[in-house]
Amino acid sequence: MKKTLTTLAALAAAGGACAQSSVTMFGVIDAAVSYYQTRSKDPGGTQPTLRQSQTVLSTGNLAGSRLGFRGTEDLGGGLAASFWLEAGMANDTGAVSPLLFNRRSTVSLSGRFGEVRLGRDYTPTFWNDTVFD
Repeated sequence: MKKTLTTLAALAAAGGACAQSSVTMFGVIDAAVSYYQTRSKDPGGTQPTLRQSQTVLSTGNLAGSRLGFRGTEDLGGGLAASFWLEAGMANDTGAVSPLLFNRRSTVSLSGRFGEVRLGRDYTPTFWNDTVFD
């Protein structure tokens, strides 16, 4: 009985030492200060020129602001399980989409065969544009 318990403890310790997991929190905050100005001029010259300007904090000028979590768990034998949860957000108001994790939410299993990914993912054209850019 003692020998069996020792063997089980050794196997449990070895299994725990092989597997590695990681979770990463990431995000992008895209903020800009935009200045808009417009002018209207009376063609007849009877009315004064009207000018209007506005300075605003804008979001999503280059890349949409987002917050996400991704992680990987090594299952051993060359297999790994992963997840990716990413939500769009408005950094000027802090509002998050009603559909939480609306940008990407996937789970996957990868190994020597490649990767099998399920869930809501980016389109292939998005990946092509992102790699090109």
